[in-house]
Order: sequence, then structure tokens, then C-alpha cells
Amino acid sequence: MIGNFGDRNPRNRDIKVSDYAPEKWREFSFAREEVATKAIKQAGGKVETCRVLIQVDLNGMYMRLHKWLSEAGMPIRDGLILSRFAFFQIYDAFERIKRSVIEHAGGEFADFDGVTEDIRTTDNEGIWINSSKTYLKFSPQFDLFYAPAPHKDIEWKLRKEARSGNINLQRLAENASKGVIEIYGSERDYNAYDDFIAKLKANPEYSQSQQGFFCYHVGPKGINRFGEKEVDTRIVIRAMDALYNYEADVICVVSSDQDFLPLSKKASEFGVSFYQADLAKFNLQGNVGRKIKELGSNFLEGRIDPGWPLKVILEASKSDEHNLSALYEIDEDELRVLCQMHNEMNSFHISPSFGSDETASGLVLSKPLSQ
Repeated sequence: MIGNFGDRNPRNRDIKVSDYAPEKWREFSFAREEVATKAIKQAGGKVETCRVLIQVDLNGMYMRLHKWLSEAGMPIRDGLILSRFAFFQIYDAFERIKRSVIEHAGGEFADFDGVTEDIRTTDNEGIWINSSKTYLKFSPQFDLFYAPAPHKDIEWKLRKEARSGNINLQRLAENASKGVIEIYGSERDYNAYDDFIAKLKANPEYSQSQQGFFCYHVGPKGINRFGEKEVDTRIVIRAMDALYNYEADVICVVSSDQDFLPLSKKASEFGVSFYQADLAKFNLQGNVGRKIKELGSNFLEGRIDPGWPLKVILEASKSDEHNLSALYEIDEDELRVLCQMHNEMNSFHISPSFGSDETASGLVLSKPLSQ
């Protein structure tokens, strides 16, 4: 299991948090890695570790995913679906970094994960190892940087101002009670933000988090100032600590902000590769900062893989026949929207099938007739 999803844990099970802890996943992963390391060394190959630290500025990712999923018709009741797509984006960035590092090595390195996968899938036929290669064992971790959602405090201040009888302030306060903050006519929905963060932390690659704060002013005309503070500074300080303490071989900052580019030069001085990923702009590539693009191959565009909606469905599925357990639960509305999202991005379509008790029992695969 990859973590404890709290209120979304599968029903009818005796959930023990210790069984779902990321440490359990790491123990299982370590055992397989140990076997792979021995096999490579016995074959005459070498193993080196490449530590990848991904630093994620969460606010932009959350807002863009919230808008995208809402427009697709997804009911945003909590942070689960949001967190799964955010995690897929973060891990996809890691996978692209891994490929980039190996490709730029000119054939010197091979992917250690390929050996562990061969060990997992081999049918007692053995595995093949290139003794002339150095196998890179990538060790990913991500840190989260954010300011806690301030809507509850803003609601209290708006209600205080609304005592004057101002109808607009009363409306703004009512929206804030639902997690929605309106600034200059634009709405930001933070209702699922805390749960989104909590469920991201369920992944074993999560390392630590640091919090900034929101700076805002509530007056007789509503909210007239709103913005994050300290978050960018904390990202830079954490990156510098990682450089000076030799904690990482690769650092990647996930942010739309161009202020992090000086870290690229500083990382190079320490022999550390630097990447920046603008994952929040996965459907707004034309809005990516020019300076970030100048990183060239060390800039990672945001993207949504067509397979991710189905991946969420599969993670929420169970099979007694194959002894597979669900990682979490999704409801029928979420399932239908995920199927719809998959169908809009893929040629083969899926739709839920329902059993006699009207609960989803499987998926129907089809290929629409060409128009």
C-alpha cells in the first residue's frame, strides 16, 4: 500500500494505519532493490544512486487542476482526485528527469529500475544484465511548499465587516464559508485544499513540507489584497540546504515563477543538475515564462497523460480473483466523469457496468465506429 487515504479508505476492512504507512512500501521496495543490486554486482556491473529532489509549489498546481477537473464535470467534494492527478504529474516529472539523465550520459548508464522490474516479472527464466554498464538507482523524493488555506479566517473578518448590513459582504462571507474566496471578481476555491495536501502526503515519495502564509486585507469593500508569502523563499532555502549538505544529485523546482532560475547556476557550481517544471500550465503552454523555457531540455512542460483517468479508476478497483485490493474509494459520479475524461483522450472507450445491486461491478471496453 502507498499510504493511508483516511476517509477514502476501502470499506469493510480493518484499516490499520501502520499497514498503510509509506514505511511499509519502502521495506518491500528495499528488499527487491537489494536482490537487484546483488545480481548486478555478481554479473560484474556497477550500481550508483542518483538522488532526485523535487520541490513543489502547490498553490498553482491545485488551482489549475481544480479548474480543469471542475470544467470536466468532476464533483470536487474533497482532495482525493485532485491529489492523484497532482501526484501523477510529480512522478511523471521524475520519470522524465530519469530519462534525461540517462540519455545525456552517452550510453554509460542503464536504469536500475529495469532490473527490479525484470525480477518482478521473470518466470524463473533469469534476467539479463550488461556488465559494462553502471546502473543508476534513482531515489525520488518530493517536498511540498504551501500556505494553509485562509478561508475560515477571511469568513470571520467578512462577517464582522458585514454587520453594517452590506449585502455584498454577506455574500462574500457566505462564499468563504464554502471555501471560495473572491478577489477582484475572480473566485478561488480552497475548500478541498487541506485534504488535497493531506492525501498527497500519503505517497511514499513524500519527504517533508514547509508552510508560508497568505497575506490579505479585509475591509468595507471586501478583500483588496491577497497573496502567498514566504513560500518561494522557503523553496530557495531548502534548495540551498540540499546543495550544501549534498542531499541531492538532481533538484527540480515545480513552479510557474521565473525567480528560481538563479538556482540553476548555483546548482551547477555544486555539480548538481537543475530542472524546473511548470506543471500548472499543462493546458496553457503559451503562458509559460520565457526565461523558464530558456532552460532548454532542463525545462519540463506540464502535461496530462491520457492514461491517468483510467489509472485512478484502477487504483480504486478491487479483484478477489486476482487478490487485488483498492487503494481508496471513488463514488459513481466520480467514476462516470473519469470514464468520460478517458474517452475524450483515447480511441478505446470505457464505461461502467453495474451489478444487480446497482453498484459498479466492472468496466466495458469498446471502440466507437469512425464517423
